[in-house]
Amino acid sequence: MKKQLLVLFMGLMVMASTAFAERKPVDVVIMTTPFGSSMYSIGAAFERVFKKSGSWVHIKHQETAGAMYMYRYAAKNRERMAKGELPYTLIVGGVGAVPHLQEGRWPFKKIPWPTTKTLVSTAALVGHYGTFDPNIKTLADFKGKRICTRERARVFLGLFLDKPLFGKGYGIYKDIKWSPLGDANCKDAFLNNKVDAVPLGFGGIIMVAPDGTYVVPKAFPTAPTLAILSSGRKVHHLSFNPEIVRKSYDFSKDIIVYPALVKKGAFKGLDRDIWARVGFGTIHCDENLPDDIVEEIVRVRQTYRKMFGNYHASLKLMPTTAYPLGSPKKYVHSGVIKAMNKLGYPIPASK
Repeated sequence: MKKQLLVLFMGLMVMASTAFAERKPVDVVIMTTPFGSSMYSIGAAFERVFKKSGSWVHIKHQETAGAMYMYRYAAKNRERMAKGELPYTLIVGGVGAVPHLQEGRWPFKKIPWPTTKTLVSTAALVGHYGTFDPNIKTLADFKGKRICTRERARVFLGLFLDKPLFGKGYGIYKDIKWSPLGDANCKDAFLNNKVDAVPLGFGGIIMVAPDGTYVVPKAFPTAPTLAILSSGRKVHHLSFNPEIVRKSYDFSKDIIVYPALVKKGAFKGLDRDIWARVGFGTIHCDENLPDDIVEEIVRVRQTYRKMFGNYHASLKLMPTTAYPLGSPKKYVHSGVIKAMNKLGYPIPASK
């Protein structure tokens, strides 16, 4: 009986392999920002991994001038893609921008993409504030202080992050002396005592606790942050209040951002658990992307996750789940839910 079952199982496996091999290849374009950016690395890695996996979905990486070009192209050509006149196109982006794209909020008023959906997770950006001043103990102490932030043009990493938290959350946004210098210049200003506190940025491995809390057991600093941490001076790491973070960002109006617990020792010099903010990277697609293509992308992303890190070390930080973490369910492509359930991949809780 066991022998018969084994023969039957092997026969089914051969049939499945044959069906997979005979599947007609489909070209899918993945658009990214220019060479040198983290998005470029993701796009290039997806092309390589899908090729090595033997997938019938052939990912073609396309470098572009920037995010506005990518979103404009997808919004303009979505119907032609659905008709088969153009290859389906994926966009490397972040969960935080999705409601802005769908609703045409600024800065996407002229290029709304109401049918954009999240597909699979890529990486996560984790951040908190650092200071050399031991008298600055909480974010409430930023009142009247010189605080560095990103350039005015990088609204999703600057204004859209700062204003809800320090405006609605702490009520001191207008009382802070903001210095919108950008990562590299903020690092220089901070090391030269021109500002009182600076954002510290990391790529983080995200785990999901049973209660849905995002946990960061390991984090790797960006180049400017590494320079600060390696300066030889005592950096005081300021913890966010997770409840204030949750209450500050109204996803119907603001970007999507969450508190995450960074564990002691996650990076060199962190001697206690602290709360940080986390924003999730994702691949965007249109709701017209067929479910079978969605399923195959989810399968390859999940099965070959470690292979992405062979292209670029930063991609070793991709979550263990292909599910687009941090994305409210209404923004997730319906085929992702079907694929996760069909393939037996658990859908993480969120908090």
